[in-house]
Amino acid sequence: MSNELKILLVDDDKIMLFLHEMFLKKSGVLFDTVLCYNGQEALDYLDDYESEQTTFLILLDINMPVLNGWEFLEAVQERHYLERLVIVMVSSATEETERSKALTFKRVIEYQQKPLNVGLCKKLLDAGELKEFFQDLPFD
Repeated sequence: MSNELKILLVDDDKIMLFLHEMFLKKSGVLFDTVLCYNGQEALDYLDDYESEQTTFLILLDINMPVLNGWEFLEAVQERHYLERLVIVMVSSATEETERSKALTFKRVIEYQQKPLNVGLCKKLLDAGELKEFFQDLPFD
């Protein structure tokens, strides 16, 4: 089992990245966070990452240049590290079809509207795939 957690925030909107990082910190999620401005940057980061002991929580936007969220999801399906990914789609799209499509992908555990907030970030801490990383954190 993985013993380290890294968070990848993947969004082409720098303000959204800033907000999401702030909300994660306010909710007690103080893990190593990497900012990626499109799906290709995230894919390159994961492809180059050496450790097999790391689980990645990825907060993934859908509409981005270069490689969008859907293309990223397709690309990681065949990667050796797929089982170490926990993906939350974060989108401004409100259509139920988008949510349904997202949840058909292996390792996507949630679909949330932008922007996230502290409450939604705390909800992530209870996700079965992530609980082990948060069980010893002090919460106020």
